[in-house]
Amino acid sequence: MAVEQRQRATLHHPVGETHRLLIPGVTRRESLMEYRAQGGYAPEGWAWSPEELRNLIAASGLRGRGGAAFPTGRKWHGVAAQPAPRVVLVNAAESEPASAKDRTLLLRRPHLVLEGALLAARAIDAREIVLYLHATATEVRASLELALRELRADGVQTPHFRIVTAPPGYVAGESSAAVRRANGGPAKPTFKPPRPSERGVGKRPTLVQNVETLGNVPLIARHGANWLREVGAPNLPGTLLVTLSGAVNRPGVYEVPSGVPLRHIVEELGGGVIGGASIQAMLVGGYFAGWLGPDALEQGARLEPESLRAWGVSLGAGAIVVVPNWICGLAQAAWLMRFFADESAQQCGTCLYGTRAMADVFARLLRGTASPSERDRLHLWAERMLPGRGACGHLDGAAIAARTALEVFADDIRRHALGGGCGRPETVILPGYEEGDLNAAA
Repeated sequence: MAVEQRQRATLHHPVGETHRLLIPGVTRRESLMEYRAQGGYAPEGWAWSPEELRNLIAASGLRGRGGAAFPTGRKWHGVAAQPAPRVVLVNAAESEPASAKDRTLLLRRPHLVLEGALLAARAIDAREIVLYLHATATEVRASLELALRELRADGVQTPHFRIVTAPPGYVAGESSAAVRRANGGPAKPTFKPPRPSERGVGKRPTLVQNVETLGNVPLIARHGANWLREVGAPNLPGTLLVTLSGAVNRPGVYEVPSGVPLRHIVEELGGGVIGGASIQAMLVGGYFAGWLGPDALEQGARLEPESLRAWGVSLGAGAIVVVPNWICGLAQAAWLMRFFADESAQQCGTCLYGTRAMADVFARLLRGTASPSERDRLHLWAERMLPGRGACGHLDGAAIAARTALEVFADDIRRHALGGGCGRPETVILPGYEEGDLNAAA
């Protein structure tokens, strides 16, 4: 199902009214007047000094919602400690094909995100805010441009806003790639150090923040540090926006407290698997976060970092793709590995050749032609040789996808090795797949 279709699906909010980023039942864009009626830009949210605001965010326990789950307050303090002038970059690229949460938030509540960016700029004394989008995200850009016009018409004094676009690409959403593009270069990651927090947009210290992360900031500023901790897991307070797709009856963007069981998301919110089929596997967190088998649901895996880490995967962008038992799971894994190879920035030899080599072996596993030595090498690459060797997280994501696929689809691999495949259609249901991709992978 296309991202546009997913994000227009019905939104569900199994949390209290005051702890929502998304307003239940609202499927159209919220105007500035409507946002103010919800408490937006309230004076109490702007009564904090920059240092108080940084301390408030740190005390709330807010962690990044873009994939790394890094403590937001610590990030703000780190950028503020660098010499002025400073910049805020709102990373709205959402390059993860399985995720539609940031797009949904920007289309529904652009002012919530913009106020978060303005508060972040206040906290680090930034004079410029960069809004970073994919060039194809025309609806998102229109929503943000209208919101900026509304602010100007209302007489709101803001730092300088600038919209920067990049061609679609998986690595284009990486923080240093966003900064590099904002500086006029290609949307590809840079080698570190220096990090964007030290030398970013225009060689200035830059705070790069995800859309959903910034959406929490105005509500914390308005309600206090303890507000976020009233829902969710202690180690990841608050709600999460989850994009649920694949073979479920009710795909869409859901707002849930962190720490909820994955079974609740798939079965209660998503309505279970289409046709009552069993779950064969799930991508949890997005493409770079790894595969989970159905035993994880049965044993109570939860949507929070520590629980998922025990299964060898990560929270990532909070995207969940459900694969049913009536299609070939190995076909999903083979296509995903080809995706990683195709989307490499081709700047690091280890990533360029490592992702290609893993994709080639997975293609042969699918056709049942991989030799035992090739399977052994694949395990060695994914588990020991490739993790931590790239300039960005792309190679790590590919290695996690390979390692977890070898575990979750072990039965499929054995069946395919016997010749004739597993007897199930090689229909790829992962977001971003286009007809013909699987043949290219093979």
